[in-house]
Amino acid sequence: YWFAGMLPRMEDFANALYTIDIGQNDLSLAFSTMTNDQVRDTIPDILAGLSLVVK
Repeated sequence: YWFAGMLPRMEDFANALYTIDIGQNDLSLAFSTMTNDQVRDTIPDILAGLSLVVK
């Protein structure tokens, strides 16, 4: 494949920095349907749900 030379080597994965971009939809919905205080109160539940999914 033309992109084969662009992929990292297998040994590079062990040294890579990974970022996970999740939860934006939950926060977007919260900010569009709740007050700031309600959003603040909801954040622990959102984080708990994300924690379960990541495990």
